[in-house]
Amino acid sequence: MAGDSNLDALRAEVERAAKHYYHSPQQRGIDNRAKRFVIERCEPYLKGPRVLELGYVDGEWTDVLLARGFQVDVVEGAAAHVEHARARFGSGHAVRIFHALFQEFEPDCVYDCIVAGDMLRYLPEPATFLRRASRWLKDDGVLIATLPNSRSLHRRIGSLMGLEPSPLGPNERDREVGNRRGYDRYELRALLQQSGLAVRGLHGCFLKPLSSAQMEGWDDALLRAFLDVGDEIEDYCWFLYAVCEKR
Repeated sequence: MAGDSNLDALRAEVERAAKHYYHSPQQRGIDNRAKRFVIERCEPYLKGPRVLELGYVDGEWTDVLLARGFQVDVVEGAAAHVEHARARFGSGHAVRIFHALFQEFEPDCVYDCIVAGDMLRYLPEPATFLRRASRWLKDDGVLIATLPNSRSLHRRIGSLMGLEPSPLGPNERDREVGNRRGYDRYELRALLQQSGLAVRGLHGCFLKPLSSAQMEGWDDALLRAFLDVGDEIEDYCWFLYAVCEKR
């Protein structure tokens, strides 16, 4: 009974958080333009034909996976996001959509690849979940995890300006969307290794110097320049991505 109560509380929190930020002009605009760079960097490591996509907002990952001819299982806890996914992809052969919390999902197959896109920070027990998820991988499968970097340049600058007491603490957006904690490169590596995964690569992606609102009008060439500069100072990048295998 206590476990059921915990899941009910988690469902309520997922539904609350889904009402903020997602599908807003900022999320669909400048933030997605930058986050596509993360997908671009991860794409060479994707494996098929069966992929599990943990978390869905608007199909950015799904589109890339389908373009490679993969079959995709999407797990999403928020009803609004599930509705969006079903409206876009229907119930065809290539995409199956499961309305479930990550903690209660039980797959009926094993996967060549699991994409944990920006979702580990919302879990109360991410290491426990990752240990479960690793069992859903084929022996030669790949797990790709992406997260915002808690020590990114724009968070450091915001802290120095007094907007937040520390770059590591939750800001207003984190609280809106239910982010439980942030990770830098070292903390993400430690989490993945603690979960029994072998980290084959862990990198920063895209140097974000200012807030999203301040960058809204930047053209693609300027954004890509900050992508390239970010490769030189990965600890300051906006996003992190890790490529993992089973031990």
